[in-house]
Amino acid sequence: MKKILSHLKQQPLLLTGFLLIIVSVIVFAIADQYSRQTSSGSFFVNYAMSAGYLIALGINGIINRKWRFARERTPNIVVLLVLWFISAFALNREMNVFDSSVTWLSVWIVLSGIALMVASFYEVLPKALNRIIFFLLGSAFTLFTYYAIYLLPLYALSIVGIIAIGVSLHTYVPLCLAIMTIVLVTSASRQYKSLLYPAICGATLPLVVCACFLVAWGTTNKKINTLVNQNVLNEAKLPAWVAVSQQIENSFWTERILKTGLVYTEVSNKNFFWGGMPSQSFDEPKQHDPLVVIATLLFKEPNLGDNERIKILRSMYNARHQAQERLWSGDNLETVSVISNVKLFPQYRMAYTEKTLTVKNRSDWQWNKQEAIYTFHLSEGSVVSSLSLWIDGKEEKSRLTTNAKADSAYHEVVGVESHDPSVVHWQEGNTVSVRVFPCTPVENRRFKIGITSPLTKQGDRLFYNNASFDGPTAAGALETMQVTCDGNAASLDLPSELKPISPGVYQGDRNYQPDWQLSCKAPALSTTTFAFADTAYQVKNYVEQYESFTPEVIYLDINGSWSAAELDSIWAMVKNKPVYAHTDTLVRLSNENLHEVYNALSKQTFSLFPVNEIANPGNALLISESTDAAPNLNDLEGSEFAKDLTGYLKTPKQIRLYNIGHQLTPYLKALKELRVFNYAQGTPDSLLQLLAKHQFVKNQENNETVVLDNAQMMIQKTTGTCTVNAPDHLLRLFAYNDLMKKIGGDYFTDGFVKPDNIAEAEKAYIVSPVSSFIVLETQKDYERFGIDENKNSLKNASMKSSGAVPEPQEWLLIILCASVAIYLLVNKKSLTQISKSHVSNKA
Repeated sequence: MKKILSHLKQQPLLLTGFLLIIVSVIVFAIADQYSRQTSSGSFFVNYAMSAGYLIALGINGIINRKWRFARERTPNIVVLLVLWFISAFALNREMNVFDSSVTWLSVWIVLSGIALMVASFYEVLPKALNRIIFFLLGSAFTLFTYYAIYLLPLYALSIVGIIAIGVSLHTYVPLCLAIMTIVLVTSASRQYKSLLYPAICGATLPLVVCACFLVAWGTTNKKINTLVNQNVLNEAKLPAWVAVSQQIENSFWTERILKTGLVYTEVSNKNFFWGGMPSQSFDEPKQHDPLVVIATLLFKEPNLGDNERIKILRSMYNARHQAQERLWSGDNLETVSVISNVKLFPQYRMAYTEKTLTVKNRSDWQWNKQEAIYTFHLSEGSVVSSLSLWIDGKEEKSRLTTNAKADSAYHEVVGVESHDPSVVHWQEGNTVSVRVFPCTPVENRRFKIGITSPLTKQGDRLFYNNASFDGPTAAGALETMQVTCDGNAASLDLPSELKPISPGVYQGDRNYQPDWQLSCKAPALSTTTFAFADTAYQVKNYVEQYESFTPEVIYLDINGSWSAAELDSIWAMVKNKPVYAHTDTLVRLSNENLHEVYNALSKQTFSLFPVNEIANPGNALLISESTDAAPNLNDLEGSEFAKDLTGYLKTPKQIRLYNIGHQLTPYLKALKELRVFNYAQGTPDSLLQLLAKHQFVKNQENNETVVLDNAQMMIQKTTGTCTVNAPDHLLRLFAYNDLMKKIGGDYFTDGFVKPDNIAEAEKAYIVSPVSSFIVLETQKDYERFGIDENKNSLKNASMKSSGAVPEPQEWLLIILCASVAIYLLVNKKSLTQISKSHVSNKA
């Protein structure tokens, strides 16, 4: 290294070139971080440095060596080409020839540039270092050659562009870099023959990796097509994409096959390399991966449409947020501020959280309008109970309406008229989507969402889990947190940033972190109630009760989550009963076929057990174990599977389900939330104890009671008008869980959108499968879409609305009393005259 520095000091022009490369890289990195729409300013900085160095090198060559420019020393040429290479990537931000490089490609590009510059000093480097550098230089040659071929269709057109300001010279930079690499390797190998071999190995390794990738790609592609054909041949009730997502390997190449055209650039049959543009239907930054480009050049795409591939991505990679419908782009949006305001009610085992987010549009174009879409992940049993959008600096609160009206109004306003709305929709899997429009570079947009949540009880402690979100990146965003304790919160365990500012109130600031929790010791449940509309709500402890139960038939929901040991232990207890598993049909298990069936089903990453094939649910037991990677119920809509399930669930069912794992698939979780199951969870040993005792957990829910098992709590409603200072969130949580129970088997149809269900959602003012929140810009907007102001409801929740709400008759009494008081105060003279008259008459 000292020799290189010494060499640079002796050549001021070369030293200047190295300094320019450092500056150019810094400018490129800063522009990449802060200017996401256009980088014209930064490009011209990069371009000016590369063009300036070209001119300086030309002048130097003419002065010192007359016109023999070609004999200029190699390091100077290398520096020039690296400067132009950086400038080419800066130009690509404006003239998108290839999309952003995947991570491994970006690392390869950087290493190739470094290797090329260091290799130009091979004469002064140690032999061991030279071998490493020339190995990297060989791989750099393969990279430069790839880019040179990729840009081949532009060569003829770029010749014309050179006549202008020379910008099109960037087209030929990879070709020149490849040639310069050959010159360096040839020159060095003449002097040191041993350097040729690492260079050849370096050039060959990417080709070997590419060949292995292509073999894996071809094999996976063939398997996908085979699974699709078999699904059609067998006339399966589940869509073909389900079979693919169940049985295909979750691998590096599988993800790229599924995302080709959606995220990764593909080869177009008509326009060779750069003709295929990624689809806009999947919200993930478009990327350039040479392996995918080459694979799509050699192989046909799998027999799956874009929608089917998106559904597989939802199931296998939890990509539901990216797959949401977009009316406008959101590429330039960033979440710059997060405010988390939490109010704990330990004595009621619940919390209310307000998340206030500020969205910034980083575009350089002032007229650029974009749509912010967020997916909030809620804890089990949670419900959204408020929404606000700031319009012209003023907080505007939401109105509650049906999903259909909210969706219609939002699409009309955003898609046609382009002015201010925000909407919240319920989604499966304990999530909600929030949409905000328009987000412009002129001003930041702010919205607030309120979430009512039960606290999870484990042992003698209560746990609050933060509601995280997917959406415009919040990396580096400032999060201000406040936690307020209503009631006794002993042994409070908080994030270290939170400090007390007053009794029961804690505040702190830090960079946004999506996953955090707090906990406290669980106090005794409060006996106070919340009353509204002649109904009172009260919390009570939920303790599992057991009833006599001996299953006549047992169903095993086997998939890749099961271990052979778990199966064997359960089989030993139940083998004397009829036991079934589901392959393409229900198969009765026996000692002879048990492990054969297990080996087949354990290859599936998830299962969708057809509960509709349980003939006598009252006498059956379903045993399951699963992961959270699987389709939602919504994903299956329209399939024969969904139709059969809908018909089966029209008559209320209580299928006993025992989960021997720690989580459920979205499919089972949704059915559990819809109260299709009488649910219990535990270890295989706990299940065996229940079977030995001929017992199962008793369902304690009814029309007046909902159970929140994660909080070990029940909420009961009774008819009454007592008004005590319990939080109104009791009604909100009760109504949400009661609605899910009532929707039940009608979920796949429009049958659950009933006036009674809508009325219950409106009274509690909650987002649910039948109701959404929406904020529109003006009163006229609400009127023309038929969204009336909500009456006789709790309205938007707030930090101040934790107490009881007066009954309608109490409001009337209060208004009458207030009216009389005001009348008497205003008419003092009348009061005095009445008094004097009374005294006179008495005398």
